[in-house]
Amino acid sequence: MSNLLRFKCPKCGTVQDVKGDAPCWKCHTLVTLPPDGVIQLYRMSSCMGIGSSMEIYINGILLGYLGFDETIRIPVPYGHYNVMMKFMDYTLSKYKGIGLEFDITPTNRIVYLKAARVIPGLGTNTVILEPATAEEMRPL
Repeated sequence: MSNLLRFKCPKCGTVQDVKGDAPCWKCHTLVTLPPDGVIQLYRMSSCMGIGSSMEIYINGILLGYLGFDETIRIPVPYGHYNVMMKFMDYTLSKYKGIGLEFDITPTNRIVYLKAARVIPGLGTNTVILEPATAEEMRPL
């Protein structure tokens, strides 16, 4: 999965991972990935060994899940983005994420983010995103 790009089909809304421009596996619509910028997310390992998946939200839209110690690249056009990650929430009350806002511009085409779980006390399930550099990211 690490060498793939994640996108959401504009016609049927299916989230999938591909190596480049490809047809949607569900509705067969040809999807061309935007060449403008990339958001690269890294789900850091937890000191407590918690391995459940985290949901990825970009501008409020669910864009799939990211597993334990995993990296994904999401192609995006230039613009302003609000990215948030949180643990899968079945009760809609226990889990939350703290978002991070940034701009993808011609001078800032690739944004590296790492997600970590805040552990100030027992039972805290808050996920924070931190800006990172290419050297801090897990190798693809």
